[in-house]
Amino acid sequence: MSEEQSTTAEPATAPAAAASPQEAGAAAAGGAQTPPLYQFEDMRLKVGDRLQIQLPSSVAQDRLIVKLIGYIEDQCLLITAPSGPGILKSLVEGDRIVVRIFSGQGAFGFICFLDRIIRLPFEYLHLSFPREIQGLMIRKAPRVKTDISVKVDASAGAVDAFVANLSATGMSLRTQTRLGDKGGEISFTLPLALYDVKTELKLKGKIRAITSIPLEGGGEEHQFGVELVDVRPEETLILQSVVHHELAKNPYSVV
Repeated sequence: MSEEQSTTAEPATAPAAAASPQEAGAAAAGGAQTPPLYQFEDMRLKVGDRLQIQLPSSVAQDRLIVKLIGYIEDQCLLITAPSGPGILKSLVEGDRIVVRIFSGQGAFGFICFLDRIIRLPFEYLHLSFPREIQGLMIRKAPRVKTDISVKVDASAGAVDAFVANLSATGMSLRTQTRLGDKGGEISFTLPLALYDVKTELKLKGKIRAITSIPLEGGGEEHQFGVELVDVRPEETLILQSVVHHELAKNPYSVV
């Protein structure tokens, strides 16, 4: 079964999977930052999902693309056979295989070992089930830098603030007046311009994170991570369009 070979470079966010907990601990002791661990179900894998595998260097130098055939939890993974001259002939049972998955949820990596090469009714690989899965989660939506003035209705009353970055699902608000506590609700009118067409969205949000920075001369600047709630589909579409327009105009504006 032929699968195309990966020709793209690995994203910077791809996790490096440790072969064992001992290796991970050694890396941490050496000062390296180990990505957090996840459960198998966190990857939300489906039959037919594309996986990137790295075989022993004596077998193949390039990373290869295969597909998930299926799995039995805590027992095995089944993947299509990688394509390439002489690859299957060079593989032996017990070979160590690094598996990476890139999805909308994040990037994950883990170690498997080749249990068996199955040749009938078609060629595929029978792998051990991963014992340790490392990963890096990403935001649900792309976020871009902005500088938009807004007036926020919060528990402290009407507060002037500005939007430091924006996505279709949330934003970062900065102000010198505290808007409230984590979990608190706010509302505001967000002025936007898309292709020189101005519009205003009346939005609601929940405070999910708070960071306070002392200012020279006294006082503090507060940064609030806000999750948008009760957003109508047409408002989401406008927010997505604004973000994508900004990304197309200035790719370096991504946060």
